[in-house]
Amino acid sequence: MPQAPDRQILELFAKAQGYHRAGQLGLAESHYLRLTKLEPHNGEAWHLLGVVAYQMGKVDKAISHYRRAVQLRPRAADLRNNLALALRAKGDHAGAAEQFAQALQARPEYAAAAYNLGLLLEQDGDTAAAERAYRQALAGDADAVHALTNLGNLLRAQGRLSEAERHLVRAQSLARNDAAAQGNLALLRIDQARHAAACELARTATRLQPGEAKWWEALGTALRLAQDADAAVEPLQTAARLAPADAAIALQLALALADSGDFEAARAAYARALSLAPGWPRARWQQALAVPCLPADAAAVATALAAFDAGVQVLQVDPGTAEAAFDCAQSVGIFALHYLPGDHSTRQQRFGDLIGAVAARARPQWTAPLPRRLLVPGQRLRVGFVSAYLHEHVVERYFGGWISGLEAARFERFVWYTGAAADARTAALRDNVEHYAEPGGSFDDLATALRSSELDVLIYLDVGLDPRQQALAALRLAPVQCAAYGHPVSTGLATIDYYLSGDALEPDDAEQHYRERLVRLPGLGCVPRAPVPPARHAPSAARGRPRLLCLQNLIKLPPAFDAVLARVLAASGAELVLLDRSAGISRRFLERFSPALQQHGLAPEHCLRIEGARPYADYLVLVQQADLVLDSPGFSGGGTSLDALGVGTPVLTLDGRYARGRQTAAMLRLLDLPQLIAADDDDYVARAVALLADQAQCESLRSLLRERGATLFENTQVLPALEAFLLDAVAAG
Repeated sequence: MPQAPDRQILELFAKAQGYHRAGQLGLAESHYLRLTKLEPHNGEAWHLLGVVAYQMGKVDKAISHYRRAVQLRPRAADLRNNLALALRAKGDHAGAAEQFAQALQARPEYAAAAYNLGLLLEQDGDTAAAERAYRQALAGDADAVHALTNLGNLLRAQGRLSEAERHLVRAQSLARNDAAAQGNLALLRIDQARHAAACELARTATRLQPGEAKWWEALGTALRLAQDADAAVEPLQTAARLAPADAAIALQLALALADSGDFEAARAAYARALSLAPGWPRARWQQALAVPCLPADAAAVATALAAFDAGVQVLQVDPGTAEAAFDCAQSVGIFALHYLPGDHSTRQQRFGDLIGAVAARARPQWTAPLPRRLLVPGQRLRVGFVSAYLHEHVVERYFGGWISGLEAARFERFVWYTGAAADARTAALRDNVEHYAEPGGSFDDLATALRSSELDVLIYLDVGLDPRQQALAALRLAPVQCAAYGHPVSTGLATIDYYLSGDALEPDDAEQHYRERLVRLPGLGCVPRAPVPPARHAPSAARGRPRLLCLQNLIKLPPAFDAVLARVLAASGAELVLLDRSAGISRRFLERFSPALQQHGLAPEHCLRIEGARPYADYLVLVQQADLVLDSPGFSGGGTSLDALGVGTPVLTLDGRYARGRQTAAMLRLLDLPQLIAADDDDYVARAVALLADQAQCESLRSLLRERGATLFENTQVLPALEAFLLDAVAAG
């Protein structure tokens, strides 16, 4: 065929590109076709013909045209990249991968081809190769936001959080107005338990892209994990409206509803999640182990416990695949179970057996017994501590003294802090020990670090508060493994050898409450930090009407206690102040409590006040101004009772059967104030009314608390006993 004049070719090319830019794809296609007929060896004409065909949805034609272009220009990386995209759209992943690779062979710095190859490999499940491709993309363009985001998300999915952070932070800084860059960093912050930062980022993402459900889900999840379940419900409902077929959103909504006290709505959301994803292990575990945080009555408690028992049995039969079940073991806890009245020792052991079996199946290499080190004279014992609450928290308040107080000449201390809210308390511990880490990697990275440290003793401070700790504790990461009473119940795990408690907390028959061997350290078993008393304030009765204060989270108050509180108020004429930790919980508690008040002729608005959160110093003033603090039965106060007794305010309590219900009674026994320990409900009411009617006795109690309060915070026998136990436990072999 004779060659057309160059001018004619150029004019035709210009027209074709003009139509193409204007979106007139049909005219552009016809002009590119004429070009290929006039110049059949024009690789760019075949390439652009392929581009138009692809844009028109003619994938097969696009592939054909691209192949012709590549034949003519085999070293043109952009042509091979486009051919690969068309092959991927056709479903030919192997062919697409080959073309992406050849594009990169021709131009190794071609970021777009490397990024596209990474997407393809990740879609095919080859995460290692995908990571290499994304890194190659960033080598070609360090500011490629999508490559940064995808690599960060890939690393995050593998639990490599500290590595993911660098890339996702960079993407977010480069694309302040990009919802995906903000939202994906929010998801990482959730994984890192940096919930305040996650909330801010997710809010930005929802503002930039309000129609994207996953950003609303991220916001709701971050709010729920930040202990604001009430605020979490609305964004999660928005997410559910935008993505009604998304089971993960339905599950997050169920968790928020449960935490806000709306258990019936939560049950419906659990069912919805499972209807959308039948058999999904995370949803099955959450539904099976859910209990109401604010049951309506004793019948509701019995129903919940029966459902829990059945749920554990179902999960023991079919927990899911090894990895899925182990993920559940790291993320699903049963913290609220022990707020329900009753003996849950057997339930906790069954749950421990479930977690242990799941851990053994998923990580058998970490369940075998470990040999004990042969210590030579003068060699220090290696003691490790793991906690998510080594900041301004009751766990650190109780057990931080263990960590900092062990004699450095005899004990080499290792601390792994898995929380996110590091503060001055965290820094003080960090600076006081030989080894300190804030692990940001995967669960397996943390388990590996613990095991490779060759500890003699590993102490978990708060199994039960953080589900990840229960999964760690189900493994054998040290020859001797112990649990402290950061959550004052047995772990139920066969892999925990000793339970470290306080002699004052435990009844004579306490050994039967634990699967572990019970160790009774002196007194409370710890040296808790004392509150800083505010300037003295007169109690309310000195100014008129008595004021009662209940410091506990309202979910600690069992239904049967409503009548006890109502009787106290009716007989004393006092006002009761409760603390609001959740608007939903407070509202539902008031709905449950009001009938008990009304049965005694009391109007809730005249005898009850629910107050919001306040700074700690102001909270201590409120506590000091109260005439009497009423402790909760079944699961008594710990840190709150230390606060009250530490500022000189009497606390009335019931002596429980289990350590979880005996903490305040233990404190009062140490203070030699048995008159503040009631034998039963009737005695509780009688003592409360009598104390409020006798201001001289109340003032006498305050004086005694000021004189004796240091007893709770200055027990010099605890640390020597702990050190002796550690040495003996290791020597026992």
